Amino acid sequence: MRPLAVSTGIQIVYVVGLVVVLFLGPVSIAEMKGNSILVGAGWLTLGTAWWIAAFRLARPESWWASHFYGPHKLARAEARWGEDELG
Repeated sequence: MRPLAVSTGIQIVYVVGLVVVLFLGPVSIAEMKGNSILVGAGWLTLGTAWWIAAFRLARPESWWASHFYGPHKLARAEARWGEDELG
């Protein structure tokens, strides 16, 4: 069986790519969506909670919602999350 990567440099590139795709991507998206509790839980669940948070609807006041949501999806987010306790 032939190895996937011929040199150590290529192996390092593969590992860095996997880390970005499997861990850094979902945790970044979850944080931008305002799901801080699931970001914290992701450290305990080895990243599973980050994937869940990345696919969930963002909080209406989050960076993600203000940049990527149109009026219809923003209304869905407001209905889902309701009023903030502080505001």
